[in-house]
Amino acid sequence: MLEKLAGRLRWERTGQGIRIVIPARQDWWIVPLAIFLTAIAWVDWTDWFFLHNSLPDSSFSKLAWLGIATSAVLACIFVCWFLWGMTGKTVLAMDPFELKLERRVIGIEWDIRKFSTYDVKNLRYIPPAYIWAFRTDTDPTTSKIQFQAKSKTIRFARGITEREACLLFDKMDETYKFPRCSADPA
Repeated sequence: MLEKLAGRLRWERTGQGIRIVIPARQDWWIVPLAIFLTAIAWVDWTDWFFLHNSLPDSSFSKLAWLGIATSAVLACIFVCWFLWGMTGKTVLAMDPFELKLERRVIGIEWDIRKFSTYDVKNLRYIPPAYIWAFRTDTDPTTSKIQFQAKSKTIRFARGITEREACLLFDKMDETYKFPRCSADPA
């Protein structure tokens, strides 16, 4: 049974480890953007349909088919982005030996990354970036959690707040005490 950890985070204990669900941050502008892009796609597809039906088959050029293919690819990219924004979750599952990050969209596993807890170094919260120079407000969607594993930088939990990150780290430390800073010998 998932319990509330902080903000939008939910967690549960699993044997020797924990499982934490981090929903994707939902941006308010996704719905108006979806309506706008759907209207553009509708106009685009109806234009292609009437153009195809009004010309003889020999006149329908390869450029027109390229336009249709490009529109279809962009529509697929938008649908995936929209589904992630509305239903996406990152599931962090860990025990004393392994840390696993799963990305789920509509409940379907999209991506799984596994790391040995021993290899995870420099676990830290990255605060949100400033929107523009000389302004004091920040973009909350730019915050994230980051760590190093086998000389790769891994980032997850985009849009997490500092409070959520601190409580997440506390729960993770109950299972395995991660080193937060590395001492460079150089």
